[in-house]
Amino acid sequence: MIFSSRAAFGFISILPWISFTFAALSSPSLAGALSKNCTQGFRHSGAATGKNVTIAGVQTYLAEPTHPSGTKKVIFFYSDAFGPFVINNQLLQDYFASRGRYYVLGLDYFFGDPIGLHVDKDLQPIDPNFNLTAWVEKSRREAAQAVPIWNEAVKKRYGRNAKYNAVGYCFGALYSVGIGATDEVVATAFAHPAELTEAHFTNLTKPILLSCAETDEAFPTADRNQAVDLLTQNNKTYHYQVFSGTEHGFATRGDPNDPNAVWAMKESARSVAGWFDRFSN
Repeated sequence: MIFSSRAAFGFISILPWISFTFAALSSPSLAGALSKNCTQGFRHSGAATGKNVTIAGVQTYLAEPTHPSGTKKVIFFYSDAFGPFVINNQLLQDYFASRGRYYVLGLDYFFGDPIGLHVDKDLQPIDPNFNLTAWVEKSRREAAQAVPIWNEAVKKRYGRNAKYNAVGYCFGALYSVGIGATDEVVATAFAHPAELTEAHFTNLTKPILLSCAETDEAFPTADRNQAVDLLTQNNKTYHYQVFSGTEHGFATRGDPNDPNAVWAMKESARSVAGWFDRFSN
């Protein structure tokens, strides 16, 4: 697959996102940093039906609805650390396009450098000089510049009257929750998130779905409960689900030979699509 080189982005367009990020950094943490769990899982099989397009200088996976009709509906797909072009995430984006009649777009905010190029499923470096912390910091810097400008370009592509939604997985949850504090979407969602704080939940203005693993070192039970308490106390619109027998990464990298894992993956995706249908129709 082909990826573009890094693009230069303007400063003015990202000011709102920078302000929100700085405010969130000073808030107590709820979802922890990316770790070994964020690099593990199972590779799925299947034939992707989407295509590779370039939007705002960023390579983007695009899955289109088979029979679009009426008001356009769009999903910003913020992938986990494996990027939007790994087969698991391609199939998930294809599902949203077919199930909900959505245009689904996943940007490569890793610019051709997803985690899968550097580590195996046990977090053993392919490159002995690989440093996960440094990779995350570099990827966050590049994504912070790319995401808001890419979002704006997508909205220009599909029009201001389209219904926009956002979903984030692990690394991508930061962006789906962040955009949920703006008027850019009608609803948002995440599964097994990383690097979220209390401010991310208190600042939300749009409905959010939390799709969670029973066992998740990045988002353990106490922190999940605190997130729900904050949503309740601040009168937010939300839906909270937990899948028994699952771990971090279940929604994108579950074991295809485990019936419970397969059901959880499918049900999580179905729930996200249904959540977006509720606010987009």
